[in-house]
Amino acid sequence: MVVIDWLQTCEFVRVNSERIILYCVCGCLAGISIILLSIIIIFCIEKYCELDYDVDTSPEHDDEYVQKISHLPVYRYNGRTHRELYDV
Repeated sequence: MVVIDWLQTCEFVRVNSERIILYCVCGCLAGISIILLSIIIIFCIEKYCELDYDVDTSPEHDDEYVQKISHLPVYRYNGRTHRELYDV
């Protein structure tokens, strides 16, 4: 069954090769157009909707997320002993 399907597909491609090439080119152009259009939209949104983010990274800042990040522990791996992690 697989061989018959493969042979039918090859025959279809041989007979309709111009259509297949046309569909592939149109699909690639549509994909590139969508990608470029999305990049242009992102740049326009960033340009016209500029928001000044004045984020203070000190622990006294009111933002809960910044407070959580500023208190994360940092661990280093001691490569010489290969035994433990030590707190920085």
